[in-house]
Amino acid sequence: MKDPDPQGGNPEPRPEWASYGRAMLHSMAEVLAETPETVHHLLLETADYWLGVGITLGIGSPARATQLLHLLEAQESERIEIEQDARSFATEVLG
Repeated sequence: MKDPDPQGGNPEPRPEWASYGRAMLHSMAEVLAETPETVHHLLLETADYWLGVGITLGIGSPARATQLLHLLEAQESERIEIEQDARSFATEVLG
């Protein structure tokens, strides 16, 4: 989201969005390094969409989110790794 410019010009991105963008790029650095630049925007948009879906599901239906996570990551060690990645991502964005 952008904050409105009181002078009526282009709004400035909020600092949280800059943090989110940096965290998204950081978390996807390996994927982006292995793919052509021409598709990076599609990969980032897709990641942003599914991150939003996951957060929404986790807030609205935590039990179902847990079931899906167990389906996607059957091994406990994999779930622990994702949980650590999620905490790191949130810390990078929100502080």
